[in-house]
Amino acid sequence: MTAPAHRPDAAPSHTCEDRPDTCRLPDPWMCDVFSVDGSLRDITVTDTEDTDWRQVLHHLGTTADELTWYSGAEGEDIGGNDAGDRLDALEDGYTATLGVRYGHTRFSAHLPVDGIEFSLWPDSIENGAHVADVLRFLTELGTVCGRPAVLTAETVTGHHELPPLITYDPSTGTTTHR
Repeated sequence: MTAPAHRPDAAPSHTCEDRPDTCRLPDPWMCDVFSVDGSLRDITVTDTEDTDWRQVLHHLGTTADELTWYSGAEGEDIGGNDAGDRLDALEDGYTATLGVRYGHTRFSAHLPVDGIEFSLWPDSIENGAHVADVLRFLTELGTVCGRPAVLTAETVTGHHELPPLITYDPSTGTTTHR
């Protein structure tokens, strides 16, 4: 991936039709990836299973700025091992949400789910610093799982069918975007 053409906090030199306010994303490709189109963006790690969650949660406990467990409307800040224990203790038919904050950007996982999957709202990606948070989160997930991590538009099933918006491949250390 090439370096941004502008500092993350600098005003861009382009216009963006897909953002409701003044665009502060540093490069036009980011406008496309994070266009405000009513769809969430999903980050998935390819070929993972529910058994991979404990390793991911432990890693997030040491790298994320904040982990919050929601088993209803109220959230509770927790550590990665606590999140793993709570996930293991979820009874059949019950769900929870894990909120993760990297920098100023929030990601969420609706648990239980098969494989590693997190969501984010594209309209919350307002500037280059937010894009850097997404890239950091994406690469950390791919690295800890040892598998490619992919950002796509919201998936229902079969994320392999949607075109990747950003992909990180830990085997090569490369990040690509469309």
